[in-house]
Amino acid sequence: MKNCIVPVTLLLLYCNINLHGQGVKLTPMQTLNPKTRISAFDIHLSKITDTLDLPFFDNFTAESGYPSYNRWTDNQVWINNSFPVNQPDYNVATFDHLNSSGKPWKGLLNKSVFVYADSLTSQPINLQFYKTGPLTTKNYTPSDSVYLSFFYQTAGLGDVPEAEDSLILFFKTKTGIWKRVWTQTGRSNAAFKEVMVPAYHTEFLHGTFQFRWVNYTKATGNLNHWHLDYIRMDRNRSAKDTGIRDVTIQFASPSLLKDYQTMPYRHFLDNVSEQTLQGHNVSIRNLNSATIVQTRFQLEIRNRYDTLLLLRPFNLSSKNIAPGVDGESFGQVKMDTLSGENPFLKLTYKIAPQSDDITPDNYNADGNNNMYLSRQEFNPWYAWDDGTAEGGFGLNYEFLPDIKGQFAMKFDLLKKDTFRGLSAIFNQSLDDVSSHKFKFRVWRKLSPLGATDNQDELIYETPFELPVYKDTQNGFHYFYFDTTLLLDKGTYYIGWIQFQKFILNVGYDNNYRYQRQDVKNPNLFYNLLGQWEAVDASVKGVPMLRPLIGSAKEHRMAVKTFTKEDFSIIPNPAVNHIQIVGMDALKRIVVFSLTGQKLMEIDNPSPEINIGTLKSGMYIVWCLDKKGRTCSRKLIKNP
Repeated sequence: MKNCIVPVTLLLLYCNINLHGQGVKLTPMQTLNPKTRISAFDIHLSKITDTLDLPFFDNFTAESGYPSYNRWTDNQVWINNSFPVNQPDYNVATFDHLNSSGKPWKGLLNKSVFVYADSLTSQPINLQFYKTGPLTTKNYTPSDSVYLSFFYQTAGLGDVPEAEDSLILFFKTKTGIWKRVWTQTGRSNAAFKEVMVPAYHTEFLHGTFQFRWVNYTKATGNLNHWHLDYIRMDRNRSAKDTGIRDVTIQFASPSLLKDYQTMPYRHFLDNVSEQTLQGHNVSIRNLNSATIVQTRFQLEIRNRYDTLLLLRPFNLSSKNIAPGVDGESFGQVKMDTLSGENPFLKLTYKIAPQSDDITPDNYNADGNNNMYLSRQEFNPWYAWDDGTAEGGFGLNYEFLPDIKGQFAMKFDLLKKDTFRGLSAIFNQSLDDVSSHKFKFRVWRKLSPLGATDNQDELIYETPFELPVYKDTQNGFHYFYFDTTLLLDKGTYYIGWIQFQKFILNVGYDNNYRYQRQDVKNPNLFYNLLGQWEAVDASVKGVPMLRPLIGSAKEHRMAVKTFTKEDFSIIPNPAVNHIQIVGMDALKRIVVFSLTGQKLMEIDNPSPEINIGTLKSGMYIVWCLDKKGRTCSRKLIKNP
């Protein structure tokens, strides 16, 4: 059968990659009418710390992960610099259907249900009066012309909100009512757009005024993304007051390595010239609409002990920056003299615009968008990805027969070493697949593309695994093998095989580009019809799956977790009862047959687990504890 006759109908607007037919297709998600509507939104977390005075400003450069309580009362949106495209300055607030722990709101994943999900609520703002002198005040009136402005973007590198989705802005009235003053429905991926909203009506001029954005969305997890940035509020403004005098940093090169984001340091030392990026750069944006601004650049690099290794001062680099996006390039960084376990470098990029850079200061900004901090880490794993999932990745073959689906990702082991396991992010969107089993695989080589005879060289396969959703944003889970592999230097492939039709939904880094070029990722392959195929040209990012390399000690230090040596079943063999040693507060155990059939599943098991109902033979016991750690072991059951 030719692959081209397989129907290509499944969707992925959220970068949740569906591998089927001739390759990977990114196609629009089907529009669904809601069956259930939740009409009242909650204030998920409210922490009022102060009453603020105008002007109000936040561009999120002072925060990371969650909003600052200096300005906001809740912590639901995700502060990041990985989702946006051509943002006003670095860091935005991203809205989706995940709470602050990276979980779907109220544990609900149901594309037929609409909910009010993330909220971003300001601290109370005094719009009753303002100071006119040390001891004098004046009441706000409509003539003070108070306006709120902000930039928003749909999707960016995430998922495009659908027509039924919306981002809503509310103002709090004198009577405590939240009044809707602006809304935007879902639309195609678009550039950041500035919005001006008046707040001078008398119902808003009171001493505990607040504003709040909420996204109304399907209960589909890490989908339907909105991004906010550069929020300003002050008096004496107008609907035409969109002028900004600011030169900002947008981002810097994500890694100083040529291929990987991070890798084991001793492997780097064996391949310094091969793995060091020739140059790196910082991207800046001149937000002035018509003014060219002379701008100077500085770079400072320190090691983990805060010792200064390099300083390129402002007087060595200067250029005229026209309105729009520009930047500066820096040379190769020397990294072969670092010390300590898993060393890292701290990089500080600074710009010094010589004029027209006053808007943040005029609004009393907490952050500084003229300075950008980054780190180059070395860890006991290889990572193509940057650690943030803009979407999910999985095999989809619902229109194919009930076959075994396989995915493989290539990586090069640059030095002989031990291979201990894999880590992965499991993206939460559309469906909860935490009870669906699969097996990780490691290959020395794959059959040639298109070959129908199996020439794969499989060197390891785990017992059955289950996806694990972490109680944190972008949380990797670590799967340690029951056998430590000693691998020679060379090319290998990591991936999985699944025995049912479901989308595993491994995290997908949509910022990754192979050798920093806008081309398809040549390291990804799938096998659905008995032969390996390369992914479609639209797949340019990378799934977040990492090979764990090195000693158990290195991994204990790097991830503060446990390895297979810490976990055991006693007694083994057993007759009627077993205990799990090395895991705290078990949350769940699952017992599989060697063919993958689920035979027992116990939530919150007692310390002594009854296996008396099992027949004699060999089984796989999979365990999850309340710290999110998992491990699996073979169990022999005696009569």
